[in-house]
Amino acid sequence: MTTLIIYAHSNKDSLNHAILENVMKGLKEAKRKFELIDLYAEKFDPVLVIDKQHKPSDLIHDPYTEKYRKKIEQADQLIFIYPIWWYGVPAILKGFFDRVFVSGFAYQHKGKFPKGLLKNKSAWVIYTIDAPSLFIRLFRKNVEWIVVRDYILKFCGIKNIKRTRLTFVKHSTYKSRQKWLQKIYQLAKVI
Repeated sequence: MTTLIIYAHSNKDSLNHAILENVMKGLKEAKRKFELIDLYAEKFDPVLVIDKQHKPSDLIHDPYTEKYRKKIEQADQLIFIYPIWWYGVPAILKGFFDRVFVSGFAYQHKGKFPKGLLKNKSAWVIYTIDAPSLFIRLFRKNVEWIVVRDYILKFCGIKNIKRTRLTFVKHSTYKSRQKWLQKIYQLAKVI
């Protein structure tokens, strides 16, 4: 099994970066093959251009995103690691979805309904958020999760999707963060 990690955080001193390190450590220990796409380190251009020269139907042939499509094709499992900002993924990750998960690659339209093309893949989504769990569930209705799970990953054919959500991060203690990181490390060994 090959795993592709898609990481979206710019700060190497962040909790997200510690999560990334623990995921990679767990995968290495389990002797799992993996590759990393660090969107900020690669300076991924998230800007989707649609105009007379750039049509949506041509996105599948974009040479800039070809290497990312190939990496996704070769992976059995996708792991996404990112913070939630404004109840959504960071702009760089949203741009990655916009530019890489395109029609003809990640989905296609058959008749009236779209069909996901990334069927034989699983996903593990790990994200941090400053709000408390109860607030997210009751007042925000898990919107940050539903969009990624249902309207991106499931839409593209990925059915086996797991989530690890770390909440109330701003008010977490060093001890609680260490517990989270240990849990993620253990999960990475068996996922």
